[in-house]
Amino acid sequence: MTISERNVDREALDWLVQVNDPGFDQWDAWDAWMAADGRNAEAYWRLAGAEADAVEALKSAPVRIVAPRPGGIGRLPRRSLAAVAAALAAVAIGGVWFANSQRAQPWTVETAPGEQHTLTLADGSVVSLDGGTRLAMDRRKPRDVRLEGGRALFTVVHDDAHPFVVVVGQTTLTDLGTIFDVTQLQDGVRVSVSEGSVRVDAPADTATLNPGDSVIATPRGLDRRTLSPDDVAAWREGRLTYADEALGVVAQDLARALNRPITVSPALSGRRFSGSLTTRAAPEDQRGRLSRLLDVSVVDEGPGWRLEPRPGS
Repeated sequence: MTISERNVDREALDWLVQVNDPGFDQWDAWDAWMAADGRNAEAYWRLAGAEADAVEALKSAPVRIVAPRPGGIGRLPRRSLAAVAAALAAVAIGGVWFANSQRAQPWTVETAPGEQHTLTLADGSVVSLDGGTRLAMDRRKPRDVRLEGGRALFTVVHDDAHPFVVVVGQTTLTDLGTIFDVTQLQDGVRVSVSEGSVRVDAPADTATLNPGDSVIATPRGLDRRTLSPDDVAAWREGRLTYADEALGVVAQDLARALNRPITVSPALSGRRFSGSLTTRAAPEDQRGRLSRLLDVSVVDEGPGWRLEPRPGS
């Protein structure tokens, strides 16, 4: 092992000891150290795995009780006393580690409206967050994620033994080896698959989605649609593509991407849209472009816009 590798292991061990402390609160510094060099994360998780294996071995090790000889424990050789002390210390340390390892270590990642962010998880899975998005996770369970708002694209490292699960409200999504997009809407959850497949367990129905499949899960059931797999992640480049989508859903996506409230007139509640929209135009050009593409009037309401029927239509 080189001096550089020993230094990385030393730093990783120091972080491991700190993280196992229930009072640890330096998560931002830990994240920065893990992300600074791929060797850091590799060393940390290698040591954490070795520690967990050692504790598991201690838990399953047989206990042998021997009746004391006349004269008591004072007759034990010094080496035996040292071994007993070391064993007791190991068990104590293992017990502390095991207790701490069961504690939840919640953390959240949140983007501001109009901001995008990419996050790499401990297992190598990648999450792309759209603006106004909030994810809640537990550092002890890196493959369990809760989407509390917004939109996120998941590129998952598949593991049959440890499924990757995303919970959105009352809907649970389980990775079956995939890239998929999840959006929390006002009246449900939209799930679209680019690669692989995802199982959707909603209160009203269950389905397995394959590439190009998309559903909106609501309390009433699953509203199915299809799209090109290449369009699932297109929002990251400022393009939103739809096939016969409700205008209300389109407005929610636009509001998130443009960082402004966008409402739809009740008179347009039945309107649907097929086509592509760009979200990278300047605000002064965006209104006119949306008006033409959606065939609506885009009314300025101060901080937001309202979609109204065109006069005479």
